[in-house]
Amino acid sequence: MSANLSQLPVVRGEAVEIRRGRSLSIAHHRGTPESATVVFFCHGAGGNKDQWRLQWQALKAEGYSLVAWDLLGHGDSAKPRKAAAYAWSELVADYLAILQRYGGARNVIVAHSFGTGLSLSTLLAKPAVPVDAALLLGTQLHRPVTGGGLMALPAWLLEWLRPVLAKGFRERAWHATADPALVAYEEKLTERNRLSMFKALMKHAQWPDAEQVRSLLLPVSVLAGDTDGLTPASGGQALAAQLPNAVFQVLENCGHQLMLEKPQAVLAGFHAQVKTRSA
Repeated sequence: MSANLSQLPVVRGEAVEIRRGRSLSIAHHRGTPESATVVFFCHGAGGNKDQWRLQWQALKAEGYSLVAWDLLGHGDSAKPRKAAAYAWSELVADYLAILQRYGGARNVIVAHSFGTGLSLSTLLAKPAVPVDAALLLGTQLHRPVTGGGLMALPAWLLEWLRPVLAKGFRERAWHATADPALVAYEEKLTERNRLSMFKALMKHAQWPDAEQVRSLLLPVSVLAGDTDGLTPASGGQALAAQLPNAVFQVLENCGHQLMLEKPQAVLAGFHAQVKTRSA
């Protein structure tokens, strides 16, 4: 394992009952001098909060307040077995509670993949605290199709097929030049996530439609990887075209894991959004 992976995780959380009966692992850093701006990091399906470690370290050094969490069923969060626990409305309610609990004078969302759809639905639900800008990575106008017909299989059979599923994900999610040690590390972490949870997540996902997202007036930056085989750049461009105040950028030599493959470009996208909002 390469040296930069030897001291992980970086984004360490603690168990918080964010709503009654729903315990999430949440990392919270109160920054200075930019403490009034709170950055919320929402990972994708099968991910975890430590995937934001490179952005977390950089923005922590710049003094921002930061919040990242493991979605229910992921990482160090609780892992209920009932599929109903992963209903889209329940995940949105968790998100709204996190924004209300940790929100500041200015709030910025940074989200990836499945987390982008969840973020859009949360914005449409009108959070109690204002969200000033959003940076969406590896997103789509329409709900991405993940796993195809395989998600109809029983969970026990999916677990048996996990190596095959992991290989398919690896080939579609990462650019060919991605660090093999990084890919292996991230793949190992996904083994903590039950495929029964992933099956329930995909079953209940409710991506906002084009008509709904047109009502979101906040500044949004959409970044896509040019070789992303899970959420192709064309889908991200289509979403940006529907948002009234959005910009779109394709990152070269990059797959689906933008925040890990191109961390500096993601940071540049964040700073551009914050600068635009502050202007």
